[in-house]
Amino acid sequence: MSDRRSFLKKLGLSALGLGTLSYPKKDAEDEVHFRIVHLTDQHVTSRRQGHEGYKKCIASVNALDPAPDLVLMGGDMVFDGLYTELETYKESISLYKEITSGLKMPHYPCIGNHDVLGLSSRRKVPADHPGIGRKMIMDEIGMNDDYYSFNHKGWHFVVLNSIHEMDGENGPSYEARISEKQLDWLRYDLGDNLDKPAIVVSHLAAFSHKGQINNDFDMKAMSPIILQNNIDLRYILERHNVKAMLQGHTHISEDFRFNDVWYITSQAASAAWWGGNWLGFKPGYTVMELGKEDIINWYPVTYEWEHQLEPGDTVERERIQNRKNLEQRQDSLYKAEIKP
Repeated sequence: MSDRRSFLKKLGLSALGLGTLSYPKKDAEDEVHFRIVHLTDQHVTSRRQGHEGYKKCIASVNALDPAPDLVLMGGDMVFDGLYTELETYKESISLYKEITSGLKMPHYPCIGNHDVLGLSSRRKVPADHPGIGRKMIMDEIGMNDDYYSFNHKGWHFVVLNSIHEMDGENGPSYEARISEKQLDWLRYDLGDNLDKPAIVVSHLAAFSHKGQINNDFDMKAMSPIILQNNIDLRYILERHNVKAMLQGHTHISEDFRFNDVWYITSQAASAAWWGGNWLGFKPGYTVMELGKEDIINWYPVTYEWEHQLEPGDTVERERIQNRKNLEQRQDSLYKAEIKP
């Protein structure tokens, strides 16, 4: 059985995450100009030996052949500024910095909701802590701006901050939103680079199929996963030669193409926060092959890591067992449907 067939059978899904099936090549004469990696939701932590898992991830990226030119981080680099003790958060940042420094190619950070400090009623720091929000992690990893852009080999890349800080009922909080200031900047930035194909990165998604995937018809159309002003962002992307928007947060690989913009969500480097696979998705990332003017192909890459569960991880053990039961049932049904 081919890897592709096994992949589809295990998931019980269509060609989810397989770029060659999702989008055909433009022309037979197209050639790969360079490759990039979208690496998201690492959730680096010493819990469950997640930092050792992240070392495996970095080794996997470094071993890619041909090697990618650069790595776009998708957010949630560390675990976890929202809910953990300050020292645990600082340790995660330190581990992230140390391990990521082993990448053989440049990398570009992006802010995720678990990267920020204390933007939750469950915060473990005072609401007036000087590092609240994105400040501490930006200072620690040397991130000068929370949104920015750069050019590489004729392509334009934009990294957005989708964690909009605000005052909530219980103190500092955030909303899934691209700020108006950021949108204004984006209009001019993309306009100034209209002669280049562009890729935009956001941790939180403009599009997600989570409701359909989970068969949850009561799920709100605009959940915390989806950018609250995604239509404003979409209109900007559609008129500025943007080829793709790379997304994270949901820990699964999926894509959606609308008005010539490809919305691609990468599976998590940590899978289920280093507590097993997530909905069948192993720890992994996305590789993209770019031509001189368009995306030629994209595909998921997984790496082997045996999750190190801790004594109190009863929910994780139950989820892993439920997934195994599902795969066994799927396998039995598959075998029963094969004609002798």
